Formats: sequence, C-alpha cells, structure tokens
Amino acid sequence: MKASFKAVGRGLGLLLALALCAGAALAQQAASLRGQVADEFGGVIIGATVTVTDASGKAKSVVTDSDGSFNVPGLQPGRYSVRIFSTGFAPFENPEVEIVAGRNELPKVTLGVSLEKEEVTVASEGPLSVDTASAGAIVLKGKDLEALPEDPDELAAALQALAGPAAGPNGGQITIDGFEGGRIPSRDSIREIRVNDNPLSAENDRPGFGGIQIFTKPGTDKLRGSLGMTFNDESLNSRNPFLQTEKRPAFQYRQYSGNLSGTIVPKKASFFLDFFRNETDDNDLVNGFQLDPANINGTPLRVNFATLTPLRNWSINPRVDYSINAKNTLVARYSFFHSDSLNQGVSQYALPERAFDTTSSNHTLQLTETAVLNKTTVNETRFQFIRTRFANDPLNVGVATVNVFDAFTSGAATVGNSFNETKRWEITNTTTQAHGAHSLKFGARVRGVHLSDFSENNFNGTYTFSSLDQYRRAVAGESVGGVRVGPTQFTLTTGEPLASISQVDFGGFVQDDWKLRPNLTLGGGVRYERQTNLDSNFNFAPRVYLAWSPDAVGGKQAKTVIRLGFGLFYDRIGESIALTDERLGGAGLQQQFVVRDPTILAQTVFDASGHVVSGGLTAAQLAGFATSQATRQLAPDATAPYSYISGFMMTRQLTKTTTLNVFFSTYDTRHLLRSRNINAPLDINGTFRRPQPALGDIYQYETSGTQSMKQLNIGVTKQFRPGFSLSANYTIGKAQSNADFGGFPMNQYDLSGEYGRTSFDSRQRLFLIGSAFIPKLKLSLNPLIIANTGRPFNIITGFDDNRDGLINDRPAFADSQTVACAPGQIPGLVQAGVTPCGLVQTRFGNFDLLPKPGQTIIPRNYAEGPGFFSVNLRVGRTFAFGDLPGAADRRKAAEEQKQQQQQRGNRGGGADRASNRDGGERGGGGAPRGGGGPIQGGMAGGPIMIMMGAPGGTEGKRYSLNFSLNFVNLFNRTNDGPPVGNLRSANFGESLFPAGSFGFGGGNPNAGNRRVQASVRFSF
Repeated sequence: MKASFKAVGRGLGLLLALALCAGAALAQQAASLRGQVADEFGGVIIGATVTVTDASGKAKSVVTDSDGSFNVPGLQPGRYSVRIFSTGFAPFENPEVEIVAGRNELPKVTLGVSLEKEEVTVASEGPLSVDTASAGAIVLKGKDLEALPEDPDELAAALQALAGPAAGPNGGQITIDGFEGGRIPSRDSIREIRVNDNPLSAENDRPGFGGIQIFTKPGTDKLRGSLGMTFNDESLNSRNPFLQTEKRPAFQYRQYSGNLSGTIVPKKASFFLDFFRNETDDNDLVNGFQLDPANINGTPLRVNFATLTPLRNWSINPRVDYSINAKNTLVARYSFFHSDSLNQGVSQYALPERAFDTTSSNHTLQLTETAVLNKTTVNETRFQFIRTRFANDPLNVGVATVNVFDAFTSGAATVGNSFNETKRWEITNTTTQAHGAHSLKFGARVRGVHLSDFSENNFNGTYTFSSLDQYRRAVAGESVGGVRVGPTQFTLTTGEPLASISQVDFGGFVQDDWKLRPNLTLGGGVRYERQTNLDSNFNFAPRVYLAWSPDAVGGKQAKTVIRLGFGLFYDRIGESIALTDERLGGAGLQQQFVVRDPTILAQTVFDASGHVVSGGLTAAQLAGFATSQATRQLAPDATAPYSYISGFMMTRQLTKTTTLNVFFSTYDTRHLLRSRNINAPLDINGTFRRPQPALGDIYQYETSGTQSMKQLNIGVTKQFRPGFSLSANYTIGKAQSNADFGGFPMNQYDLSGEYGRTSFDSRQRLFLIGSAFIPKLKLSLNPLIIANTGRPFNIITGFDDNRDGLINDRPAFADSQTVACAPGQIPGLVQAGVTPCGLVQTRFGNFDLLPKPGQTIIPRNYAEGPGFFSVNLRVGRTFAFGDLPGAADRRKAAEEQKQQQQQRGNRGGGADRASNRDGGERGGGGAPRGGGGPIQGGMAGGPIMIMMGAPGGTEGKRYSLNFSLNFVNLFNRTNDGPPVGNLRSANFGESLFPAGSFGFGGGNPNAGNRRVQASVRFSF
C-alpha cells in the first residue's frame, strides 16, 4: 500500500478524546421509559413504533424488538404523550404519562386488530419539532412501497430518479440496514425507505442529499407469509417506437417471490425469509448503419433489429432477530444472489458477433448488535462481509474490434475472457448518549476491499473510425497526401491478465445536538476520513446546523421549523483506480499500445461488413515502437475530493393534513477526479511534439476538477381524505463542472474552456406519488409520475485535430472565418486541390468543424437533449377470507366502543381526559378518526410521509389474495434517449434509442414503450 495508518491513529485518538471530554462534561441524571407491546392473544408485536412526545413537542421514537419490548432512553422527568402504532392494529395513545428520574415501566400494552376499513396510517410519528433531524426526508413504507417496481433493479432505478442527482463525485449513497455496498432487496422484504435523510450529520461520510436508506423487515411473533408472481410478455406491451419491424420481438418476464416470517424461540428470536426469482426472455435494440457491400458509395444500410438477451437470476435472504438478554439484541442477515445473463453486449451499435455471456454471484453477511449500556447510553456494532464474483465468456475470441462512431461496432467482444472476485468487509461502532439538553453521538468505521481481477480486455485490439464516411473511404482505398486512408487510431493490450489490489479506509466522527431552548437546537460535529492508496491525510470535515421553531413559544405546538446548516464532506478514490494503476502503471503488468501514425494504420485493409481483410497489426509489430506504448497512472499529488455544502430548509404544517417543505442548497466540490494525457503532442509552429519524446501517451488520473450545484426543492404532502393521499416533489437547479466522471478535457494543456453544464444537469424535475382506495370497488390505486427536463450532451467534430488520441474535439461557433461547403462537399474533409469547408448548420446552431485562431470554441455539454415524462399506475384488488379466532367478538366490541365514542363526541367532546387512552382528543363530530388533537389524523411534520394507503378490507382475516396490474408509461409516451452528438454523423441530433423507464436509466424500454405487468399474491 502507498500510505500508512499513522495519521489514522492520531485522528482516531483525537476523536475519542473529544468524545470522552464531551461525555464527562455533560453527564447528568436522565430518565427512560420501558414496556412491552402484544396483541389480543398474548403474542408479542415486533417492529411497532413507540413515540414519546413532551409538552414542547419534542418527540422520540423507537421500535419494539424481537420480544415486543421497547426502551426510550434520554428523557427528562415530566409529563409525556405516548403513542404506539403497528400496521394492521388499532393505535394506542395515552396523553398523560408521568416520567420520573430513573427507570419507568409502562404497563403491558395490548393492541387490538384494526377493524375500520378506511383507517389511515398517520403520516407523522409526532408533531413538528426542532429535534427532527430527518425533516424534509422522503419516507416510503407500508402501502407507500406498492407504487414502486417489484424488480430490485428497476426499484433501484426508480429510487435514483426520486433522489435526483447527488452532491459529490460518487453520486448518491445507498445503504441497506445501515450498510453500504449490498444489493437492493426485493420490494416485499423492505420495511421502509428514506431519501435525503439527515443530510448534514457527521455520521454520514457522504452528503445525505441524493442518499437512499433501505430498512428490511424484521421477524414476526406468529407465522406469516406470502407468495406471488408477476408476468409480462410482448402481447401486453406496445411496440418499441425505435424498432422498424412490424412484429413485436419475443419478450417474456416471469417473477416469483415470497416471504415467510415467524418465531424461532418465543419472546427471544424471530426470523424473516425472503426469496426471489426472475426469468426474463429480454431483448436489446441494435440501431445503426453499415455500408452496402453492393455499393459502398451508395446510401448506407440501416441495421435495425432486436436481439434476444435471456436473463435468469435468483436470491434468498434470511434475517434473524435475537434478544440476547434484556440489554442486548442481535440482528443477522444473509443474502445470496446468482445471475446468468446471455447474449450480452449486443445493443445500440454493437452487432451480434460481439456477444458474451456473464455469470455473477454475491454473498452478503450482515450482523448488528445493539447494547443498552446504561440509562442514557446505547451502543451499536455492525459488521458486513460481501463476496462478489463475475465472469465473462465471449462468443468470439481474437477477432479485432472495428468501432465506427455512431454507426456500428463489429468483431469480438472487447471484454475477452475475464473474471473478477471482490471481497469487502466493514466494521462500524457507534455510541449514543443523552445528557440533559445534549444528545452526543460518536463512532468509527473501518472498511476494506480486496480485488482479484483477471482481464484480457482489448487483447483482440480495436480499430477506431470517427465516422462511417471515414470507414467508407478506407474500404474504397482512397488516399490523402499519398497515404491510404485508415482508422483514426488502433489500440491493443497485452501482458499478464491477473492483477490484485487491496484498499482500506477509515472514518470516525463525533457530534452533539444541544437543545438551547425548547424551540431552538444547535448541532455540530466533525468527521475524519483516511484511505490507503492515496496520500491525503488532513481530512477533517466539520458540520454545523441549527433548527428553530419561531412559533413554538408559550407551550404552543410548532407549525414552522427553520433549519440552517453547513458541512464539509470528503470522498474517496475508488479501488478501480488503484487497480488500473497497478495493471497499466508503474508495475507494468500489461502493455497498452496506441497507434495514430497514418503510415502504420494504412497497412490494414477492411471490407464493407466491418472486418479486417489483411494487414492486421500485432503486438510483435508494435513492440519496437516505444512511442506507441501508453501508460495509466494516478497523479503523485492526487488528494481526496471534498465538497462544501450549505442549506436552508423550512418545514411548515399548513393544515393538519398538509405539510410543505422548502429546501435550498448549494454544493461546491474541489479536487474532482479527471483524466488527462500529460504527454499529448504539443502543436509547435505546426509540428506536433511530445513533452517527453521517448515515451508514448501517459493517461493520468488527477484531482484537479471542480463542480458547483444549486438546487431549490419544494415538497408538498396532502391527505385529502382517509385512503387518499398525494405527495409531490419539485426541484429546480443547475449543476456545472469542468470534469465529468473522470473524463478527458478537449485540450490536455488548457482547461479553461471545460467549465460548463454537467452531463446530469436536468434543470427541473418532478416526482409525484400517491395512493387512493375506492371503498365501493375495493380497489387501490397507486400512481407514480416522473418528469424532468432534458439533460445536456456534448457536440464534437469527430476529428482528433490536436493528436491527443481522444476524439472529443469540439467545434467553434460559425463566424466570418467559416468556409461554407459547395454542393456535394463534405464538411471537414481534406482533399488535394480543394479548399476544405467547415460549416455545419443544425437546430442547435451553426458550427465550424475546422476551428481557426480567434474563433470561439463551443462550451462542453452545449446542447440539451429531450425531456422525460412517464405516468405509472398500479391498480390492485384484495380478497380476504377466513376469520381469525375471536374475530366476531372483536368486531362486536369495536362496534360498541365506536358507539360510545360517538356519544361522547355528540356531547361536544366533554369526555374526561382519562378516556382519551382509547380515543384520543377526538371531540367534534365523534367520527372514528375525525376532529383530532395536535397530531391525530395529520401529517404534522417530520419527514415527508408518502401514500398512507388504506388496508383494503383485510383486517381480521386469516388469508388474502391480491390481484394487480402495473402500467409502466401508461400513456405510451415516447421518451427519446440522448441524441447523437457527432457532427460527422448523418444522424447528428437524432435519438436512436429510447430513454430508461425512469428517466435516469433503469427499466427496460426495449421490451415495449408501454408495459403492463400482471401480479397475483397470496398472503396469510
């Protein structure tokens, strides 16, 4: 490894010292509340939400563990309101619970089965509070999840579209039960999803903006389970608008899933088992152009067809929750995933001969131990181990690849025979302490990864042509200046296929939330980051934030909470960079040849179908040319990227059922990763010379990029009536940078013209999700609407005029120096005795393919692609049957209770406060959940809770059978993918492929522009 851990030890020591000093200074006596939750038959209820709210509106929430018990630490003596809720049960509420110093026991709480068919899950677990760190987060759980795709891959794409672009160079972070790097579980095993939660916490190594947190379901006290199937084939779908054949290609999707949960040891251990299998006879679209062998100078032939790409994968995911003793609990989760993908690599411009098969598998083990150390301290330890392996098996081996930009790619798959085995591990420990007005949290995480990678990538060699016209001229044997026209460049890799690399990173943090006043909380912390394979030591990241409720004075409930915050976040350089440096850098395990000499390239002869006829270049021929060998390396002065993030948020409870969130944030990233050819030829008086003449191209990873992003997000959540709710999130913003995802600049020695829009800069985005239950029809409707404006794309000339080996040169804006083309003349083509012309007129503007001194080069990502709009809808109907034991008696008792509540309500809400344990402060008209106290019936604040769907008439029944139809792109709108940006292409500005089903990629639009999936699920 390139760096030691001396700085890690010093950083950890400092953090521990800070934490111990803070703990000693703040210690004082506090109180806690314990209890147990069970159903009417005495069975414990696991995962019930227990919310304790003080008189000022400050709320704390916990969930019951494997024996139904709960512990709420860090309370101050006083009067509290306690609410306990679990899906499918009537909630328990007691507004007058007296808490004294020390340990308090709540009598065992029994929840009855909910019998009100239109009962709605209350959105907020408590009123607005300055202590709600996750305010403004998007939270999906229960019925919320039914609007999302069942398939894990499509689910991931939908969540990325919801989260939007993230700050930092590595995008949004996805965690599963607190762990990073695992596979997305199936939808039915997910308990809750949070997006953009607690974004400035020092516990986060990445900004929370764009982050996705997934929590899986725990076990249950009684045996419960479900089994389902989803089906779709081409007969249910509309045609792919980019496929020119009249007959829809064969397609079929079959998904089988199920889960089972129950008790292993009563009141001690429970389990949840989820399994999933996907059988997809998929297809990918090839839409390109080739020369007509009968007349290469004629109109190119359109290559347009769908190719079958079968996919089979399955997974099994058991989880065990175990109560070790009264103070220690253990959660163990294991996941296995296996996938076989056939005929991969045949899509867009790639022809069938480039196909390869892929096999992959993934093992994940996760362990979480939680310990209550004392009345005010909770410690959590997490461990994760992931082993991933994949292998590629190409259809053809040793046949050179011919890549013609925006036309076709032929030959063998570049991936060659390859496999990769990755082992990752992670250990995290965090401690939470409550000390009066302070809530202290500190911890550390250590992660490691080891890669063993066998790669024959590009061992077959690749010939690159910048346009189909250049390839035509090469096939025709045309010459320029006495030299036969050939490809723009040829690349070939040789050497040792096997390489391995290890990398470790460390992160430690300490933070404190200090409640200065009942309506004012100040929070702050610091995080330290360190990794091997990078010499970057001083990575301290401070965070500070403030929450204030201006109207929460004099005992009034908060209706407005204002939050301000600032934070510094460091990122890491991925292990793939270190692997490339090991393979093609100083170790020299492999040699990469890059040839751009026209006299050498002219030796190779091609046919019209895209194959080498004779004169193919070999490693033996190129070994004698030192300048043709390229290396790839990490810059010696590379440092960790970091981002400055600041934000302002206002959360406003407009009504008891409506919450508004307005959030403005800014992001500034420094030391962004980019690539640069530091030995590219320099133009010296018309002669191109390298700075180091004896060496070839040196492709270097640098951390010299910058990025800036500003966003305004407006979120509204509205519950119109029981069973009918809607949530919308609208974002407007802009993102600019001078480097995109580690890419190369146009000019390797002048970066001043690189600053422009990022490739993900969609200026406006809308995400709308909802739920509606129609009692008369017993139908549930779950709409999901995604819309965004177009993202930018780069316009290039298709030439490599600066000889750096990168075909990313941009044109100039046309002006008086621009030479117009005569009829039949090809822009940019150099021919003897003819003045070359450069004018190209497009709907994006007029450009000059041959820029001259004094002309203005167009900005990077100058043009904007098409927008995206899709309406998805799930329609479901549930049939319930088989009464649970005692169901008739419970319905009778509930009806009597309902009548008593109505009588009390008709008296004007005069029931004494003690009776509110059953009904809460309902009053008014006495409706079962009408009127309401401060939190009843409303989305009173906290997170933006989405889609509080009605149960659908399954309460009190032993079995249920659900039938549903899921419409993807309901209105059959054609969403075009990114346009062709090569000005030398005859299809410049056209979209030749559809966009992903969720705008940001994901889903399979090639299966049909509109897809209809039918599902059935049996539950007990």
